[in-house]
Amino acid sequence: MQNHQLHKLSPNLSPERVKYFRKDNGWSQELLAKAAGLSLRTIQRAEKDGNSSVETQLALAAAFDISPKELFPVSSNPDVNWKRKNIMQSFLALLVVSGAVILLALLAGGISMFVDAASILFILFFMYAATVIAFGSSGLIKSLKGLSYLFATDISPTPATEFLSLIFKKQIFFIYGAAFIGLLLGSIAIHTNVAETIIFHRAYAVNLLVLLYAAIFAEGILRPLSTKLEHRYLAAKFD
Repeated sequence: MQNHQLHKLSPNLSPERVKYFRKDNGWSQELLAKAAGLSLRTIQRAEKDGNSSVETQLALAAAFDISPKELFPVSSNPDVNWKRKNIMQSFLALLVVSGAVILLALLAGGISMFVDAASILFILFFMYAATVIAFGSSGLIKSLKGLSYLFATDISPTPATEFLSLIFKKQIFFIYGAAFIGLLLGSIAIHTNVAETIIFHRAYAVNLLVLLYAAIFAEGILRPLSTKLEHRYLAAKFD
């Protein structure tokens, strides 16, 4: 286990993160050197340019009581190795899920009765607007680019994958929140303006489409993506 961990470590630490953890513990460079069993010059070199041996990295991580990975530069993008086999596998899986939904719609009476462009636009605009509020425009861009990872299975865990997984998890809440608001608004409008029984039931059927779209997008795309990214991150911790 330890030899495998040594093999995966990089020769370059993040000077900023070494300084951060040192100051977070309230240590000077001299105290850190004593706590880690290293020379003062080694600590200074690590905080200057990040150059260090594997033994130094493990000693610093032990002194800070953290994983060695937390001492390395934070990647701004997930590390994805695109393979045609993985892309086709994910594409076929998505095709099967989509086909199952379409088949159920056909059995229920036809595709046309399940199409409402206004509901689709509402939940998507609401979800992405909430994403901008919560994570900024950069978070929105990351989430849009991250949709492509639905077709990748060989994703190396980085802090970027953990952050992207968090965005997708929150978007699940946002999209169901949009559906809830849409249902409330639609129900108020129906009870206020519709008097005839037949029209009332038809209006309620259309009103439920906003929840259907939210469930399809959340459970068919967002949750699988979030689970895929989180799975890779957690698997690496126990590797």
